[in-house]
Amino acid sequence: MKIKRKTADVFVLGRTTLGQIEGPLFGQFIELGGRGINDGLYDPSSPLARADGLRPDVVEAIRELRPTHVRYPGGCAAAYFDWQELVGPVSERPRSKLFRVTGVPQSTAFGIPEAWAFCREIGAELYLTINAHTQSTEDAANLVEYLNGTGPSKWADLRRRHGREEPYGVRLFSLGNEIYGNWQAGQKTAESYAAWCREAIVQMKRVDPSIQVVVCGLGRPCPEWDRTVLFGTVGLADMIAVHNYFGRPVFKDSMAANLVFQQMIDALDKTIDEACDTALGVHTRTYRELGSPPVVTCRPGIALDEWNVWYRATHDPEKDLEEVYNYMDAVTLASLMQVVLRNTRAVTLSNISEAVNMCASILTDRNRMVRQTIWYTQKLMRDAHDRGRVLGVAVDGPTFAAKHERFFCGIVSPEKAKDDTLPSLLHFDEVPAVDVVASVDEARHRLVVSVVQKLEHDPVDVTLHFSGGVSPKGRQAVWRTLSGGRRLKVENTLDHPDRIGLECRRVPVQATYTFPPASVTVLEFGY
Repeated sequence: MKIKRKTADVFVLGRTTLGQIEGPLFGQFIELGGRGINDGLYDPSSPLARADGLRPDVVEAIRELRPTHVRYPGGCAAAYFDWQELVGPVSERPRSKLFRVTGVPQSTAFGIPEAWAFCREIGAELYLTINAHTQSTEDAANLVEYLNGTGPSKWADLRRRHGREEPYGVRLFSLGNEIYGNWQAGQKTAESYAAWCREAIVQMKRVDPSIQVVVCGLGRPCPEWDRTVLFGTVGLADMIAVHNYFGRPVFKDSMAANLVFQQMIDALDKTIDEACDTALGVHTRTYRELGSPPVVTCRPGIALDEWNVWYRATHDPEKDLEEVYNYMDAVTLASLMQVVLRNTRAVTLSNISEAVNMCASILTDRNRMVRQTIWYTQKLMRDAHDRGRVLGVAVDGPTFAAKHERFFCGIVSPEKAKDDTLPSLLHFDEVPAVDVVASVDEARHRLVVSVVQKLEHDPVDVTLHFSGGVSPKGRQAVWRTLSGGRRLKVENTLDHPDRIGLECRRVPVQATYTFPPASVTVLEFGY
């Protein structure tokens, strides 16, 4: 008996633009926690270290991902450092500060000037998290003055005494990290945080009106937090940040992560719309709490400044959050990255958490470094959709049922994953087996289609249909894919660093392509 092959039709809609690929959408994150910076990126004790203490192999691996920006110093670490402790001569800084989550001291030697220099070296912007937890609004404005001030002022003059005449020109700032949580020092209510942010943003932008400021959101677990923060800061804040982590030990369930991510973005997008309506002056709280309707000249964007696959590693003093990723995680990450690309109208900043050792793309010891499986996903997607416009896509193909947590809920063991009754789970009856993003770059005559094929065992024959003046040109296309997979649990480790990588070949331009089970593929056409 002949087995019927699975098929799908993909319609690429050339006249439908979902958004532009521009701005800080491909960021990285380094943290003064665990071995994220100290004993990772910055490791003077390593025989591989440069004179400045940085690991050149790690620097190069991050540079290859071409990050648009780098978030620093946290994360949770942002709550433990006064900015004044991270500038000036290293000999005058505190020797270390305690990362209280694990009780491990963190050196201050890799401070703000070092982070800025690292960003310059790899061609990225510095995205600085301000300690909104235990420092004052005046401290926040003074930091902007220190970094960007041009006149003869107290904090700009301090920068000059520290040896730098020219301003740093830092443009991206966020106010705190997960400040709603009791795991952070300086936990605040939504009301008190919004009030803090209003004052801070006003003072910061009086120093430098060109900066962009991100406030801390919460998303799905408490949309009322976001409503309160946005109500209090709309017209002042440029973005609101939300965090989430994804992944399950069962492949089909992990393949539903992108649907949860999309729901999270959709919900926040609606909340932003509600906040923008306060400019109409009809909200019952507007005059009572704000005095008059705010002037809203620009709609706040969504900052996805902390997200990744994470469901195994714990906060541990020795190996804090050192998740070892497998091929399955790399496929999951690809589908999550495609969510970001499809939402570039609303999402104005995105960075994966983190770059080195902590839930990271790169793992190190003193003598070695390995690019984890998810590093290759990022490289593949970054090179594929690096600019241009994202096109509308419709898919008609096979589906399957799966489940996934609504929000990061801690470690998911294989035993826990069998339980279908947990109230934290979302159940999806129809997860599309073929997840597609298409983009076109008219300037470079490139048309790119990326496909995440989510069936664990079956290939899918996909027929591509192009309309709206967009279609491939030429006889050959470039086919790039994750290599070494098909065994879902295979990992890149320090001892075996090259099990998963990237492969590239040329293929004929044709209507139908066969995508293997559990695969990530990019097709690049001339246009």
